[in-house]
This record gives sequence, C-alpha cells and structure tokens, in this order.
Amino acid sequence: MQLQNRKIVLGVSGSIAAYKSCELLRLLVKNGADVYVALTEAASKLVAPATFEALSHHQVSTEIFDDTNHIKHIELSANADLIVIAPATAQTIAKLAHGFADNMLTATVLAAPCRTIIAPAMNQRMYQNQATQDNLEILRKRGFIILTPEDGDLACGEKGSGRMQDVDKIFNFICAILNSREGIPFAGYSQYLPSPANPLALGQTKLLPKVLGANLKVLITAGPTEEPIDPVRVITNRSSGKMGYALAEAARDMGATVTLISGPVNLNCPNGVRRINIRTCADMLNAIKDQVANADIVIGCAAVSDYRLAYVYDHKLTKNDTGDSITLTLIKNEDIISYVGHLEEKRPFTVGFAAETDHLEEHATEKLKRKNLDLIVLNDVSRQDIGFNSDLNEVSVFDKDGLVSKFTKAPKSVIARQLMELIFQNARSSKA
Repeated sequence: MQLQNRKIVLGVSGSIAAYKSCELLRLLVKNGADVYVALTEAASKLVAPATFEALSHHQVSTEIFDDTNHIKHIELSANADLIVIAPATAQTIAKLAHGFADNMLTATVLAAPCRTIIAPAMNQRMYQNQATQDNLEILRKRGFIILTPEDGDLACGEKGSGRMQDVDKIFNFICAILNSREGIPFAGYSQYLPSPANPLALGQTKLLPKVLGANLKVLITAGPTEEPIDPVRVITNRSSGKMGYALAEAARDMGATVTLISGPVNLNCPNGVRRINIRTCADMLNAIKDQVANADIVIGCAAVSDYRLAYVYDHKLTKNDTGDSITLTLIKNEDIISYVGHLEEKRPFTVGFAAETDHLEEHATEKLKRKNLDLIVLNDVSRQDIGFNSDLNEVSVFDKDGLVSKFTKAPKSVIARQLMELIFQNARSSKA
C-alpha cells in the first residue's frame, strides 16, 4: 500500500468542512496509514469523535489531560511522519502562528518534529483578511505546507476562495510526500521530514523543520514578454508561465522569501509571493535592476523576447497602411539573465533556462558559459508532451563541469520542487 507503516496525525478543527475529514481519513487508512485523530472542541461538535474512532481504529484525542498517566500530545507527535490539519480554521491557524498550545491539536503540532500540512477552510472574507494572510505567511516561513483553498460555493451561502481543497488532492499530496515511488514533490524528502528518532541540529528545533530556503531571498522571472508593434499587435515568445510560477511556489514552501517578476499570464500569484507585473523586456530588466541587490538567488525562467521594434506605431496599422507586406526593423534586447550573471558586485547565485529544439546539450552549456551562470536548466521544447502550455516537464541541469542532474517527466509542480531543492543546495554550497 502507498502509505504502509506511516504514522499520520489528522487534525480537525471547527469548520463545516470537518465532515470531509472522514473521507480523507478513510482514504489514508485504506492505503495503509496508521492515523491518529486530534479534534478541537468545536470540531467534536460537528462530527462525533466516535465516527473518527470507528474509521481510524484508534481512540480520538480531544483533551490534553484526559489521561493523567500519558501526555498524549507528546505521544502523538513523538514518532509521527506527518501532521495534516484538514480543515484548518482561522482560529487554529492563528493559534499555530503565535505558539498557542491550549488544545490537543495545537499542543501536538507545537511538540512535533515532523512537517505539517494545513488545508484552510473558512468564509472568503475571513480567509482574505490580512490577519489570516499574515498568520499563514508566518507558518510558511516556518516550513508549514499551506494548501491554498479552492474557489466555489461556501457553507455560508457565499461564493469565493475558502473551500478546503478537494480530499483527493490532499490525499495525493500526502502520498507524494511520503511515498518515494510516487514522484515526491520534495526530492530527498527525508531532509524535510527528519526521523523523530534522531535529534535535530541546533537551530532546527522540533518546532521548525529543516527548510533549505530559510533566510534566502529568491527572485524569479516567469512568463513571456511582449514587444509592441502598434497599440494592438505584439512580438512575443510562447510561454504559459507555469514553470516559473511552480518554482515560486516551491521556493516559498521551502521557506524562502520570493519575488516573482511576471509577464502577461493567466495564472494566480501564489499566496505569500510578491509579484511584479511587467510587459516588455525593458520592463523586466528595470525590475531586475531594482530588485537584484536584495536577492540571494535569481532564476531566469521567463521567455524573454530577443528583439524589439526599432519603431513602434502609435496607431493600429491597417492594410491600407501596409499593403500586401510589411517590413519591421528589429533591435536586439539586452540579455537579462546574462546581465545578472556578469554582475561584479553583490552577484547572486544565478540560474538560467534553455528552451531548445536541437543540439540540446551543446546549446545549453554554451549559454551557461556565455552568460556566466551557476546552473542552467535544459528542456526540449520540440516535444509535444512537455514544455509549452503543458502541465508536465522533463529537464536536465548543467553547471560548468557538465551534467548535474536529470529530472524525468513529471508534473511541473514536482519538477519545480526537485529543482528548488537542487538550487538551494548548490547556492548554499557556493557560499560555504
């Protein structure tokens, strides 16, 4: 089974979505997990503890001191592989962010050495409230995994962002973390889920799991740029922005402070990531120049237009203006990632992307040297099953000495997490 011999603590707080936790619990147990449930008082009023006991085959914990012979929150957390709080209310999120341990669930999390997944569920205005967003950001920086709630009909009768993520999605994410056969979103996940039997290094306390991106500032470019011909026409490169946005989310989840410089895309900015919207190559270069001095790592994932128009028309061209043909004079744009790679002062660890159709390795390694990069990520955009607009990708990573790693075909979210782990490791090694 996928989760055989894995101990998972399922925390349930007082949202109407608590009934969905029963289905999540059933899936976890069915797939071999040993699940212990911790309920808040409010949750126990929505779904009877007996229901969770019947599904988990374990006594449900609701009170910290309901058995004076055992310190239950310590026992629950001591050898857990993962804690999952689904649903997580604004109240529970606030308590976790500020270290409260006044119920079984929050006390268990505070004592746990393992990673915690939080699946928020609440009214849309409560979710968007700055207090809730600030609390979620605190937890992200401590290494908690936040599963962004979905848009849809809410129990209060409103529509908006606040629905707990679908149970199947939460289950698949748990499997991806804990099962090495299933394409882990954290390659080498043992670094993020330290064995409870081994003491953690000083500074990585039991309250704060090891996070490779902690205290690092990451600047990522994503999406296409557009060079105007006239008010309605542009020259651009193909890019959905999905890879760059996935990298931003992965870097955030690993504890980094992330700024995303994005061209025009139809994607939502990941929560907790700062986005700077740009249009042209010049816009992106100016944003880079403004931000790069504060960055530890710069990742150039954007598909930047290589050329711009020598002259931009101030009115829409018509066929009467151009006749049967039109000649456009193009001027070469500055290479943005090369600019970063050749900085002489405060140069960050610099990573580029090479989207190639032929002579793949040759072109990628030539770009790495010419642009003075630390790493370059190569992907074959001639393939129809990966790359442009696809949710899948397959990449190879090179440094100045040659091939560093190859990540086989997987969802871009998985590739992004594997890449960010590799980038963080190399960036830290380069400064050691």
